[in-house]
Amino acid sequence: MIEMNRWHEAIFGTLLTVALLVGCRPLTDSTSAAPTRKASDYPWPKTEERYTPLAERFSPPAGYQRSPVAEGSWKQWLRNLPMRRAVTPVRSRSGSVILPTNSAVLAGVIDLDVYKNQECADTIMRLWAEFMWWKGRHSEIVFNLTSDGVISWPKWKQGYRPHLHGNKLDFRQDAAPNASRENFQRYLEAVFAWCGTISLTKDSNPVPAHDIQAGDFFIQAGSPGHVVLIVDLVRDQGGRTKALLLQGYMPAQSAHILAHGGGNPWFDLVPDQPVDTPRWGAFQWSDLRRMKTR
Repeated sequence: MIEMNRWHEAIFGTLLTVALLVGCRPLTDSTSAAPTRKASDYPWPKTEERYTPLAERFSPPAGYQRSPVAEGSWKQWLRNLPMRRAVTPVRSRSGSVILPTNSAVLAGVIDLDVYKNQECADTIMRLWAEFMWWKGRHSEIVFNLTSDGVISWPKWKQGYRPHLHGNKLDFRQDAAPNASRENFQRYLEAVFAWCGTISLTKDSNPVPAHDIQAGDFFIQAGSPGHVVLIVDLVRDQGGRTKALLLQGYMPAQSAHILAHGGGNPWFDLVPDQPVDTPRWGAFQWSDLRRMKTR
């Protein structure tokens, strides 16, 4: 009987230890469990056989942690964009090398094909439209034109096409209804032709520095203008913030992650200090904006 009691005590002690260990683990939810996506969440043809998410390629610097993101959010979707292999250069749509693999300003290339006219603002609009397509929010794929009016995927897939009258685009239903991916590409190429950094400011709202999030972007509208997209944020215990910055550029070329300081992909974001980027220059905090939801 004594031996049996000791055996029971041992079992109880082991179970208690396991329970305490489990109980001491921090509770997780959709915002803190660092959920991931999969290749099929990015519904365009990809080059790489193996899906490598952006978050796997770029670890946070020592002492920093990734900001929480919600499952299925724009922020989480960007954090897990598919990457090309590390030896991939930035190429133009025609195939010419723009940034070689050893470029000090190149951290990595997104596994995203390049459509006609897909330059800087167009790359952000492309990603936003692709995210909305994946979410099934097709009615919200609408962009302001640089001139008055909007260009709408719901109207486009019903057969509406732009016709230029003076400086204004009119849309007439003169094509057959078509909701295919091929027609979606044609729609986006029309967006890229008639929209840009100026129109993108109409599709977005200013963001104060203290509220910066992944998915926000720095934009300077003009001809030419430029924009860089924040695809991931990390912070340390002191509140210091760093970001991964994605851009397209002129001519139409691979979407890519920027680097600075001899290949460092993490840019310091310090309020009241300009964000200096290679290939373009400095952005001010007054340039920070966030896409509107419709």
